[in-house]
Amino acid sequence: MRNFIFSIPTTAYFGKGQIKVLGQTIKSQGGSKVLLAYGGGSIKQNGIYDTILEQLNTAGLAYVELSGIQPNPRIESVEEGIKIYHDNNCDFILAVGGGSTLDACKAIAAGVKYAGPVNDLFVDETGLSSKITAAAPLVTILTMAGTGSELDMGAVITVGEDHKKKVLLHPLVNPRFSILDPEYTYTVPEHHTMAGVADILCHLMEQYFTPDVAAKVQDRMNEGVMKVVLEEAPKLLANPQDYDARANIMWASSMALAGFQFLLGKPGFAFPLHGMGHELSSQYDMTHGVTLALLTPAWMRYTMQAAPQHLPVFARFARNVMEIREEDDAKAAEAGIKALEAFYATIKMPLNLREAGVKQEDLDGMAAKAVENGKLGCLALLGKDEALQIMCAAF
Repeated sequence: MRNFIFSIPTTAYFGKGQIKVLGQTIKSQGGSKVLLAYGGGSIKQNGIYDTILEQLNTAGLAYVELSGIQPNPRIESVEEGIKIYHDNNCDFILAVGGGSTLDACKAIAAGVKYAGPVNDLFVDETGLSSKITAAAPLVTILTMAGTGSELDMGAVITVGEDHKKKVLLHPLVNPRFSILDPEYTYTVPEHHTMAGVADILCHLMEQYFTPDVAAKVQDRMNEGVMKVVLEEAPKLLANPQDYDARANIMWASSMALAGFQFLLGKPGFAFPLHGMGHELSSQYDMTHGVTLALLTPAWMRYTMQAAPQHLPVFARFARNVMEIREEDDAKAAEAGIKALEAFYATIKMPLNLREAGVKQEDLDGMAAKAVENGKLGCLALLGKDEALQIMCAAF
């Protein structure tokens, strides 16, 4: 296992009614005027918005609003938020929503402290957003579980006419604190709830499927969280207001990327499935978790063939997570993939790219864009040809 530094500077207020700490905690951390950011307005329909305003008013906090942050958030929303923040002399940012709103607000938090364009702040050759030297304080209220953005230092922003996904990554954009109330996810539509489940599971798998460096604590903890996701997701299909199932899925989302804990001691930060999945989202505005569910089985099969020395990792996943009882590693791994595909079907993910509306003639271009900043992966490196092979297998 390699050396590592572990830090999660975000405080999590988890459970029913934790919104009660919002106003006074912002005030105690020096906030006086808040940029309140959210998406399409569902928080006004389910009552969360009114509760937030009550908290801000009770604490004597002024606020201005940035609304309409879209899924797969665009850099234009970030730039608008930076302008509103400066024009109104804000000193704190409050992001309310799912990963898209949280990601946009992380970029806003960094952007308001930087004199140049936001485009400068994406990940560079150092592996981080090295030009970020300060960030405005950020608090998040999570209303949809999936991305884990509420407890990590990353954000993904859509840039340009070709809708390219770019990553912002720096410890300074970790939220100061996050309010995680499972009841706030009750009204999330079934499709988006299940897409969030697929996103959580992929975050866990991308950290699990790495070269075996005897990081046993990380991997065994990861296996446990994956099993919880597999067990709890079908309960939400049966009862969307199952509090305990919502709570476990929400906490699994947060734990999956908290301080990138399941990558500690491991080599690299590859996330090849995300690299390919982002191109599907860019081309088709497809929900992020859905793209990952579509690509994962094909990527697993390709990797086992291209890098058979790593087959034991996939066999271990099959036995310890999918509960496959098969002594032969190759047979166990394939059975594990089939069990994963069955789970995706259970949570109503599309069966393949074709069913999801992807055009075969677009695959070549998406494969090329996926690797335009370098090859993907750490078990088997993926160039354009390899990414295309995986996409074709998923079609």
